[in-house]
Order: sequence, then C-alpha cells, then structure tokens
Amino acid sequence: MEINIIPGEKLTIKLWETLTEKGIGSLLRPWQMRREGRAAIDIRCEEIVRLAQAERDAEAITRGEYRLENGSGPKLIPCNEIGTESGTRPASPLASDATLAEIAQQVNVADTIRREVNVAKAILHAEAELESDPQEPPAEKIDDDWLFRWRDNASQVSSEELQSLWGRLLAGELKQPGSFSLRTLEFIRHLSQEDARKIEKIAPFVVNESIIVRLDDDVLTAQEISFSFLLELQEMGILSSVDSIGVQTDYRSASPDKFLKALVSFKKMLLVENDDKDKILSIAVNAVTNVGRQIMQLGKFSANEAYLRSAGAKIKDMGYEVMLADCISVPPNVRYYNGVKL
Repeated sequence: MEINIIPGEKLTIKLWETLTEKGIGSLLRPWQMRREGRAAIDIRCEEIVRLAQAERDAEAITRGEYRLENGSGPKLIPCNEIGTESGTRPASPLASDATLAEIAQQVNVADTIRREVNVAKAILHAEAELESDPQEPPAEKIDDDWLFRWRDNASQVSSEELQSLWGRLLAGELKQPGSFSLRTLEFIRHLSQEDARKIEKIAPFVVNESIIVRLDDDVLTAQEISFSFLLELQEMGILSSVDSIGVQTDYRSASPDKFLKALVSFKKMLLVENDDKDKILSIAVNAVTNVGRQIMQLGKFSANEAYLRSAGAKIKDMGYEVMLADCISVPPNVRYYNGVKL
C-alpha cells in the first residue's frame, strides 16, 4: 500500500523530536501527543486557545487574584481577601515574611507561565513555516547551545510579529543547521519592531544577498532610502562601508565563453551579458554584513523592480546587454523566465 507523506511532515517530525529531546515546548507537548488522526487546523486552534488561557492565568496570578496550588495536582484557586472577617483590617500594611515569600513564589510562577507561552507560540510559527516544505530533513542536528539560547531568547518575546520571527529562525536552523550564528541570535534578541521595519524597508534593494547597488541614488532617495538611513543601518550592524568613498564590487564572468553574470534580488534578476569573456563589471555598492545576510533570509521580501530597472539601465550604458527577468532558485543554480531586454 502506498503511503502519502504530507509536505513538511518529515520536517515537522524532526522539529518535535529535536524539541522533545531537550525538553523544550513543554506546554505544547501533551497536545502534540494527541495529534495523530486529527485535523491539523483543529489542533492548531486548540493550542492557540489554551495558550491564550495560560496567558490570562498568568496575568491573574500577577494581579494577586489567583494563586497556583499543588495538592493532588496543580490548580488555580481564588486568593482569600485579607481582613474580611468581622470587618477587621490587617494590623500592619506591611506583609509578613511568609506572605512576601508566597507572593514572590506566585510571581515566579506567573513569569514561568508567560515564558513557556512565548516559547510555545514561537514553536507554532516554526511548525507553520515547515508544514508545506517538502525538503528532506538534514542528518545534522541543531547545536545544543544554539537551541537553548533560542529558547531563552524566544521566551522573552510577547509581540506576535517578533514571535513569528523567532519561529522562522528555528525553522531555518532546523532545515540547515549552522545557517544562523549565535551572534545573529543576539542581534535578534535586541531587535525592536522599529528596527525590524528598517530592515524590511532596505531588503527590496539587496542584490545577490550581499550588496546595495549605488548606481542611481535618485531612485533610492525617491524610496526614502537616504544616506542618513543607510548610516542607521550601518550602526545597527546590517550594512557596512556606507561612510566609505569609492567602495565597489568587481564581477567576473560566470561563463567561460562570454561575460555572463546574474544579479539576483529575491524573485527578480538582471542578467548581464557581453561578448568579451574577460570583461569586468564594476559596481559602486554598500555591503551587507554577515548578520544582515542571515537576517534577510528570515523575511518574505520582494525586489523593488523600479530600482532594478534603473540599475540595469546604468549597466547597459557601460556597454552590456541587460535583461530583467523573473527567477527561481534551484540550488546551486538560478532559473529565469519572462525575460525582457532593457
């Protein structure tokens, strides 16, 4: 009998094997064990509802409305009001040492719940990222130090947008261990939503995952990519050489027969050609740092076509034939289609 494997199922199984082995995602594990034979969307809804309830429970504990007790099993019970018997009041507004210890314990419980909820939500985002990916799981495992650092960092994020980012980070590392450095984890830990928006703004102008082409600054300025904005990205650690003069990249041919070079920006590309195979294409650029390149892998960006057309026109003026085309990555190559000569 032929067994149909759902796209992404192997990667999802690999994800849960990796997390379970290290005791990560404990809030989700009981539901994960009940997944077989149930619709994925039903399970996802149940998980989200339960995580939302866990968040509300943590907030109630923090406000002092409930406390967690462990008798025959952990459960939430309403906190008794102080000084309600016979209309009496506490003798002192200061809590006793025992009360302070209990308050500290309950605050710690609430904080632990919040952290576990944050990790669980990031894991759900990772699972969603993997569930339609047919890639075979790699033989390599995620480094333990990396995984525990990921857990600690993801536990501190309550923003849905940033939880999604941490989820994509875990999914990417699972698919190819070593893709994201500990330095990148540290960078993302300090990433604010404003910083994320700056990266989203510059991403459509990145070519070959490594450069910002500076052939026509008027196009960049029209898109609010000013020199001061580029300097901000340099200070963040995303770009380099912004304040340097005369920085350029020299491209040699990728073909032995003629000059041929692809300048790729997500799903668009410029195909540059010339009959002289020894010709060198020199382009003024700002470089994207290693951290910047890794961060760019996490987003769902698209190229700025007006920017590519302008860059292509400038390259054409240098004596090259230039084609703008759609493309798809088929490692180690890039396939293009719908090409239009500029």
